[in-house]
Amino acid sequence: MYFAQWIVVDQGISDIYFNLTFTLSALALFFTVPITGTIIDTHLRRITGLRFTTVLTAFFYGLCAFFALSNQSVYALIFFTLGLYFYLLSFTFYTPLITDICKPEKRGLISGLGISANYLGQITGLLLALPFSTGLWYFFGSSPRAETLLPSVLAFFIFSLPMLIFFNEPRKESGKLNIKDGIKKTFTETKLLFAVSNVFFFLIAYFLFNDAILTVANNYPIFMERVWEVPDTIKTYILLSILVTSALGGIISGHIADNVGHKKSLMVILLGWIFLLPFLGLINNFTLFIIATTLMGFWFGASWTVSRSLMSEIAPAGKHNLAFAYFGLAERASSFIGPIVWGLVVSQLFFLGSYRYRIAVLVMTIFIAFGIIALSKVKTKKTNSSLFPANRE
Repeated sequence: MYFAQWIVVDQGISDIYFNLTFTLSALALFFTVPITGTIIDTHLRRITGLRFTTVLTAFFYGLCAFFALSNQSVYALIFFTLGLYFYLLSFTFYTPLITDICKPEKRGLISGLGISANYLGQITGLLLALPFSTGLWYFFGSSPRAETLLPSVLAFFIFSLPMLIFFNEPRKESGKLNIKDGIKKTFTETKLLFAVSNVFFFLIAYFLFNDAILTVANNYPIFMERVWEVPDTIKTYILLSILVTSALGGIISGHIADNVGHKKSLMVILLGWIFLLPFLGLINNFTLFIIATTLMGFWFGASWTVSRSLMSEIAPAGKHNLAFAYFGLAERASSFIGPIVWGLVVSQLFFLGSYRYRIAVLVMTIFIAFGIIALSKVKTKKTNSSLFPANRE
């Protein structure tokens, strides 16, 4: 929240350059995620990869915070991009753990609990940053928004330590890792994975609708600043309400999906977005905006909870790591197109003032609609795993 406003509002950097950080990190993921999925299927423990990527995330975000405090926006933007890349890469190792810690019939609920824990962490982060953003705490002699960054990075790293230190994953017995063979195997198994139409169409759907959801989420603080001129303290309270309802949405939707079906639940959620985004873009009453924004939080949590549990349901047996690697890639590669479209809309329609941000929200609805079309092609009967050679996960 605060970095986006610091870089665009305080530093005067164009929206398109801020959104390019998501595009560049997604591009880097495109070249690295597939092989990491293959490697952790055969050689590397997930927790090992999670440890490396978490430490590097904290390191680069820490450098970003340092340069923000020094008012060096270009370097801050560069290290923000690197930190974002390793943060996104960490999900390649984290997300497949759902297949190890719960039974298939409980994956919706467990996915919801995980999403809820994520939002509770964000609530904690916002509450931690609030006294810095208001100027109540003033440790580094910089602007309030820049002051929030370093404490947030330190809290992120400290709270990650219990998982990194104490999570116990059995060691894998495997031969020597050969990168060349790993790349070759990645191409082979990727072809087999995408031959499964359920996986292919779901990843296309997820890429499209998540493109809209992530782009709106990443730009929402700027949207509130430009369209509604909301002060940072009020923004914090609004985002806290979003996070609370997101946590509730994660738990409730996961439980519902376990009982009525993951695809059916996701389809209802996406239809909700079709109505919600245009409403947010068009309303002029601030009270209605607050109500819609709070409701949007429920949809955030529900979207990511049910998407993950549906991926777990349709992924071929023994290939959850590779499937979730592409799931993570689709999730973050969706930051490739959406931010560019958003950035172009608000940059090219500058003469429209704050209305350009409303138009950008409306444009995101198109991605949701195409995502629904792709999701309709997904069948939820069990995927045939005989396409894949036998292999230990």
